[in-house]
Amino acid sequence: MKSHKKLALIVLLAAGLAAAQSCKLLFKSDYADLKAADLTAFVEAAYPDMYKRRFAESEQMRKQVINQYKQAFALAQAAEDAGLHKSDKFKKQMEISNEQILAAKYTERNPDLVITKEEAEAYYAAHKDQFESDLKFATASRKQPLTDEQKETQRVTWCEMKLRADKARQAGIDKDPGFAAILKFRKADVLANLYTQTLEEKNKLTDAEKKKYLAEHPEADADKLKEKAQGLLDRVKKGESFEKIADEFNEDGTKGRGGDLDWFGKGAMDADFEAAAFALQKGQTSNELVKSKFGYHIIRVDDRRMAPAATTKASATPAPSPAPNQKPEPKEEIHARHIYVDTRASEQFESQLIEEKVKRAMEDAALKYPVNVPTDFIVKVAGFDPNRVPGIGGGTGGQMRGINPGENK
Repeated sequence: MKSHKKLALIVLLAAGLAAAQSCKLLFKSDYADLKAADLTAFVEAAYPDMYKRRFAESEQMRKQVINQYKQAFALAQAAEDAGLHKSDKFKKQMEISNEQILAAKYTERNPDLVITKEEAEAYYAAHKDQFESDLKFATASRKQPLTDEQKETQRVTWCEMKLRADKARQAGIDKDPGFAAILKFRKADVLANLYTQTLEEKNKLTDAEKKKYLAEHPEADADKLKEKAQGLLDRVKKGESFEKIADEFNEDGTKGRGGDLDWFGKGAMDADFEAAAFALQKGQTSNELVKSKFGYHIIRVDDRRMAPAATTKASATPAPSPAPNQKPEPKEEIHARHIYVDTRASEQFESQLIEEKVKRAMEDAALKYPVNVPTDFIVKVAGFDPNRVPGIGGGTGGQMRGINPGENK
């Protein structure tokens, strides 16, 4: 009796597995086919008239869109297979994208519409929690929190977008075939981006991989680069020629010039470099290494001056004259040199290696999730006939006039 029950259970499990596999085989993603009609609808709905004409005239531009979305559709299928289309992140991103598209389409049809401050404030008062939720989602990857000014800008923009999207729905734009086409392609982009993010997470370098790479590429070892820079600073402190060391080790445009950076004012250099340089007096050399986003620097200030404000070059629209008795304020400048050790290789090698791994994984996904694509598609533009032969019925230029750059601007 027990053996019969066990056999029946095995049969049921096998039947269930077969049914599940059959359902999977029957399921076909919306992104397995990139249809010419969908491409036509997408381009005609998503691009302004100027670009639509370029698409109509340029087979190369149409091919670029086909290739772009062939990859996006493949990755979208991979994302669906991984269940990313069911994730909260995807749903939230599509919710925001939906609003952005509707707002843009309504603005396109109603360019003179102005959202009053009173409308925006009333909407915000009724939807504060939704704004905070959307803002939190949009800024989740930021390393630094938004300033009050930045948050206020986001709030105003968000209220305008939501109000315009509401008006679009009231006008029935969300029922337009063009809106559906844009949304389908936006969904593909969002899914592809989410899948790419998962690949980046999966392909982070292990400690062993980092160690191996640095052993083979000592120029990317951050510790060794800092030791090198410190050694150069020690040589400067012992009295060796600053210019000689700069010419020996600098790998930028100052090599052969003794590290000469010429005269520069505030706002011209990396912020950390600039702060350290302007803190030095004439003839003084930095006592510690200065780290910028480019690398390590040893800085020497050769001279300082108050330079007159730059004069405005003659132009068709002259700059306004200063008020009577008001002279342009002079700007402080310094003439400096530096000894430079580039650290960008140490800071970028990991992301570059991950990028290479992700690229290979995306190529694998394109093979695993093939997309049927058309050889071409049509973009309809008023006054343009893709089948018309140049010179027939249109003089020497015929219907092809306007293809050459610079025409029909």
